[in-house]
Amino acid sequence: MAGRVPQNVWEAARHALELMLTCGTPAAGFVRLRCGTCGEQKVVAFTCKSRLCPSCGWLYGQRFAERVRPRLIGGRYRHLVFAVPSELRELFFWERQLLPLVCHAAAAATLEFFQKRCKKHELVPGIIATTHTFGRDLSFHVHAHLLVTQGALQRDGVWQPVRFFPAQEFRRRWQYHLLTLLRRQLPAEHPAQACIDGLFQQYPTGFIVNVESVYNNVDRAIKYCCRYLARPPLGERRILEYDGEYVTFEYKDYKAGGRRGKAAPQRRHHWHAQHLVEMLLQHVAPRYARNIHYYGLYRTQVWRKWFDQVRSVSQYPQNVGGPQTKPLSWRERIIKAFETDPVACPSCGTSMVVVEVRGPPRRRASSGPLQLPLPLPAG
Repeated sequence: MAGRVPQNVWEAARHALELMLTCGTPAAGFVRLRCGTCGEQKVVAFTCKSRLCPSCGWLYGQRFAERVRPRLIGGRYRHLVFAVPSELRELFFWERQLLPLVCHAAAAATLEFFQKRCKKHELVPGIIATTHTFGRDLSFHVHAHLLVTQGALQRDGVWQPVRFFPAQEFRRRWQYHLLTLLRRQLPAEHPAQACIDGLFQQYPTGFIVNVESVYNNVDRAIKYCCRYLARPPLGERRILEYDGEYVTFEYKDYKAGGRRGKAAPQRRHHWHAQHLVEMLLQHVAPRYARNIHYYGLYRTQVWRKWFDQVRSVSQYPQNVGGPQTKPLSWRERIIKAFETDPVACPSCGTSMVVVEVRGPPRRRASSGPLQLPLPLPAG
């Protein structure tokens, strides 16, 4: 049964499911609080911290946005989506170590596009990228999301706006860089090499790239970071009904209604809960896999140095980078969201103190079958 998905995904899926089943319960560990005034006690259970969990995945996205905010230059941003053709989906399904190549190829195509905008000077934009394996209907559909500045820094210290992103030019560059990276990465005798050679002739205009979405300011770009760069495959708000056996959720069908969200009709799936879990677990990333990548101005090694140059030429230097803010604690988040202090005694209102901390039990490594089949979905 475990052989029906890659072994590293199988292990990560088992671990993620075990965490989700205990999320928010004492089995995940807890903190016991006691009021020093009236003796009232309260138990606060730990969450699972898994990105696959709808609630914890949303929190991960919020924290990521807080962490990345100082690295974003104020201004307009373009949201680019690079789709991998269906002929390569099975390759990426079984060989998940190749998924970072999707981001690298999309970033290479974008950086090359900027270089062609100015022949005299090298242009360096800011790029944040991630790879998704899930479509809105939870099918296995590999694509890359890129958040790109609508402008770039010249090497001589001049900021050059770039507002025209021609889709056809991106399509050909995206196809070339993706197939070239795969050719170099895979062994010469790999069966996919023959498929790669044929894709240049099969797609003469290149692979699909969506370049239409624009964010007019950095705040909207931050919301994008939460929504796309760090979101789980299925958010809680998309789940309409669960009767104990079947789950109903909705999604937008962009193939039927165009690319714009308003034009796409709403579709619904009514699945057995086990089938839904099967579809979710196939999108689990291998443990410790890096899924968010930075390029250009946002590269970890150089962003501070280049931000100083951008700040010196910007008309609004206050919008260029800044000190990293401290993320909100769980107590501060609850107070902000619900206007209730979780540490306050429910009887007298006095702040309670921690009297016991119990972590989750150590889990034994298990190689037995997970009680859920994980088939490869049809392409």
